[in-house]
Order: sequence, then C-alpha cells, then structure tokens
Amino acid sequence: MNTRFSTIGTILILFCMVSGTIFAQAVKIGGEIRTRTEMRDGFKSPVVDSTDAALVTNLRTRLNLAYTSNVFKAKITLQDTRTYGQTAPGTQVATTTTTTTSTTTAATTTTSGTTYKSTSTSTSTSATNATGIYEAWGEYLFAPGISLAMGRQALEYDDKRIFSASNWSNTGNAHDVLLMKYTTTNFIAHLGSAWNNGSDVQIETAYKTTYKTMNYLWMTRSIGSLGASALWVNEGFQSMTKASALRYLAFRNTLGGNLWFNNPDFPVNSYLTGYYQYGYDNSTSYKKLEGFLLAGKLQGKINKMIALNVGEDYYSGSSAATASNRSYTFNKLYGTNHSFNGSMEYWTTPPAQGLSDLYFGIETKPLEKLKADLTFHKFDLAKRPSAGNKDLGSELDLTVNYDVSPEFSVQGGYSTYFLTDAVKIAKKITTKVDTPTWAYVMLTFKPAFLNVK
Repeated sequence: MNTRFSTIGTILILFCMVSGTIFAQAVKIGGEIRTRTEMRDGFKSPVVDSTDAALVTNLRTRLNLAYTSNVFKAKITLQDTRTYGQTAPGTQVATTTTTTTSTTTAATTTTSGTTYKSTSTSTSTSATNATGIYEAWGEYLFAPGISLAMGRQALEYDDKRIFSASNWSNTGNAHDVLLMKYTTTNFIAHLGSAWNNGSDVQIETAYKTTYKTMNYLWMTRSIGSLGASALWVNEGFQSMTKASALRYLAFRNTLGGNLWFNNPDFPVNSYLTGYYQYGYDNSTSYKKLEGFLLAGKLQGKINKMIALNVGEDYYSGSSAATASNRSYTFNKLYGTNHSFNGSMEYWTTPPAQGLSDLYFGIETKPLEKLKADLTFHKFDLAKRPSAGNKDLGSELDLTVNYDVSPEFSVQGGYSTYFLTDAVKIAKKITTKVDTPTWAYVMLTFKPAFLNVK
C-alpha cells in the first residue's frame, strides 16, 4: 500500500478513536474534491493561430483535520494535485511532489527599439501528480486574546492582495511561520516571523527559492461600518552577487494598508488601498527600490439583486531614463493572482513600466444560490516605453457561481482579451495570433466526514 495513504488512514483512525472521549474539544474531518476543466486559447499569453486550443482538467483533493479546545487549536491539510490523464487507467503511479517556486525575475524583450521588462516577486508552488502537506500548524492560547501559532500556514489578510491562500491555484499558497496573535472585540494584531532553509543543513547555505527571512506586522480595527488595516512586511533575500553571499541579505520593505466603508443599508461602499515599497528588489542585481501601489474601488447597489463596481489599480513603474541600478516598479508579493488585473492573468507580473488597470462591472444575484458578475478591464503601462505607446489592450470577464448545496458548488467563466501591439511585444509574440479566449467549469465537493463537539 502506498505509504502516504497508509499514513492518512492511521490519522483518520486516531481521530475517530479519540472522538468518543472528547467533551470540551471539537474534532472535524472534512475534505475537498475539486475539478476544473479549462479551454485555453490564449490564457496568460496569446498563442499563434497555427496552434490548437488546449482542453485541460485538473483535480485537487484535500483532507482537512481540525482540532479545537479551550486553549489549543491544530489543523493538518493533506493535498493531492494532478491532471486528468497523467495516471494512465489501470495503473498505479507513485506520487512525487514537484515544487516550483518563482521569485522575482526580469525578462526583457526588445522590438523595433521598444524595450519591455517584467519584474515581480511571487511565491507559488505548482505541482502535478503531487501529494503532500498543504497546512500543518498548532496554536496555543496563553491568555484571553493572546495566542501563538507555529507551522505551515495559509496567510490571508484584507482583500488578499498582499497575502493570500490563493484558493484558485491548484496548489494554494502557504508559509512556514511563527505567528503571535492578539485579538480583542474590534482590534486584531498579528506578528509573524520566518527563516527558511532548503534542507536540514549543518551550516547556513545559499537559499534562493524565495525569501530567506520574513517578518511582518498586520493590524486592523473596525468601528461600525468603518474599518482600517496597516501592514508592514520585511523580507530578506540572499544575494549571490556579493562576495559574502551567504551572509549578505538584501531587504525589501512593503508598508501600507487599507481603508473601507461597508454598510449593507447604504447604497455605496468603498475600499481604498495604498502601499509604499523601499529597499532592494529581488532581482539578480538587487536594484535600489522605490515603488508604490494605489487602488480604489466603489460599489453602488442598485437594488438587492444588482450592484455596480468601478475601480483602478495603479502599480508604479520605471521609465526609460531610470538608472540601471534603480527600480521604481512595485513588486507584487504573495497575494492572489486571479482576483486582480483580469481573470486571464496576463499581468500577474506587471511590466517594469508599471501597470494601470481601470475596470468597471456589474454584479447580479437573481437567486439566493446564483450569482454572476461581468467586468471590463482597460490596461495601460504606467510609464511610456522608449518607443511605442502605453496601450495594453482590454479584457472582458464573465463569472457565474451556483451553490447547489453546502457540500456542492458549480462555477463557470468566460474571458476574452482584446490585443494591441504593445501586448504582443510584452509577451514576445512576433507572429499572427488569434483573439485570446478562455473558459472553464469548476465543480467543488466539500464532504464533512466527521464533526464531533
């Protein structure tokens, strides 16, 4: 029997054995079985018209084990991801975990005197036919409102722009952190710290997968319909360009927060975001960094069924005259990629010139279980390139959600991108391309195997 599944079975048996004697504790065992079938004809980047669209189905399976008492919480999430067809019918293939983490990269394309660069930082684990642990953490309550959590945790704050579990991703996002929490009725503060190594080493070795060290402080307070949050993130990256590479850390700081007004009885709600970035970017040359992000969103409620949204995300960028050792391009961190800047994910890594995403849309909820939204995005470079214009085209996204029951939901979507020459240059496309389109259907089952209180 596969060792991993033997371990899963042992954990389930232990949970069931202790459940009969639990009084002040709660044990939950749940799962998620999610399939998403996508028709990709220009998803993430345009494709030449001589190629065929891809039809791909991915499966993500999770087993969630949760324990709660008066002073202690723990959670273990086991995860398996695979693509339909990778395991041939009638065969059993040993599962192996393949982790691919992307750090800040700089890609440069020069066409007709116009130079576009893409620079960002994002940590995402992509795996196919992989089984492993997504979350494993314990949290102890030392005093009312004061607790300490330790282990691999999915971090999510505010609108999930800076930190997110990235649920859309087939693998999700999690961090190995030590996290101190303070919670009162209307104020919450989290202080987190992480130090990474690539293996169980005896001496410190170079670590270039993502940040070597990270410390962050997040605070939020609400008063009625008003709310505010503040976030500071300090990351240290190991430089391989310095003589003392194993001791030298280049630090990047991101400082900012959010303000919002949300009242279900008021026709207009708002959400404002601002972040300033300084220190060094995580590129091979560790450029001196100064960047910012400004975003705002307004939602107007027409009635109980219809709401209108309008907003803009603005990421600062570097101009053609920027010195080679400096960068004014805001680096994205560890938030969700799919929820911002278009569902087709063309600009999850903003160009070095920065990005403006002006959008408006309509949400409708004709039935209690049915919801749909249609959003139009207009993209532009924040800074004009050395040649050419700033027009990065536009995108139209349609998403429909239907909650059949608490255990079963269906989601579908369709998107198309309206290209410009600037998009083709940024995406390194030099031949004729079709109009990019993308569509999907996602089915999610969430069974509750055990719930003992």
